[in-house]
Amino acid sequence: MSKVIIFGAGKIADEAFFYFTNDSPHEIVAFTVDSEYLIAPEKHGLPVIPFEEIREKYPPGDHKMFVAVGYQDLNRFRAQKYAEAKAKNYELVSYISSRAANVGKVEVGDNCFVLEFATIQPCASVGNDVFIWSGNHIGHSTVINDHVMITSHVVISGCCTVGEFSFLGVNATVRDETVIARESLIGMGVSILKDTKEFEVYKAKGAEPAGFRSDEIKSLSHKSKG
Repeated sequence: MSKVIIFGAGKIADEAFFYFTNDSPHEIVAFTVDSEYLIAPEKHGLPVIPFEEIREKYPPGDHKMFVAVGYQDLNRFRAQKYAEAKAKNYELVSYISSRAANVGKVEVGDNCFVLEFATIQPCASVGNDVFIWSGNHIGHSTVINDHVMITSHVVISGCCTVGEFSFLGVNATVRDETVIARESLIGMGVSILKDTKEFEVYKAKGAEPAGFRSDEIKSLSHKSKG
């Protein structure tokens, strides 16, 4: 069992605390944030320590760290804190849910967060600081590079590449043998059928109202009201 410090004090840190505590061999012993963002001395009954003081109070020789922040600035803030934690000589741990399917025993990098019902097929690879939320499919021989955020129910087909700092929204789909260029922002429900370009944003068209009220519908089996 490793003693782990969580960097972060927001909702992602709450999620990390729950999963590490209930489904990992690690023990969370403290939280840490930059001193300017420290608003409470405790979280979940554990101390919250200024990041500037963390080495003195929880030395890296005896403790490891997990950076639990989201996709601010297209994952760059998390990547920055990841680098700063490493510069302080902390080993970064990963969490992989016991309910995730990694049947090919694909190697996953450090500071990764892989949640329940995610499927990683054989011959894929997952870099460092990659967050893969619940219910995703990572196809065979697909390469996920560093500092990527994949939200829930994303399908990335086989032989794809996802570039650094990319973000894939809920229910996005990527066709096989497609390259997601670095720093691509793929919106919710988007289908990617060809290679993307760096820094581009892809969004789906939202649904439009049908033009009649729900209380006017006689049967949900009908395609229209009446």
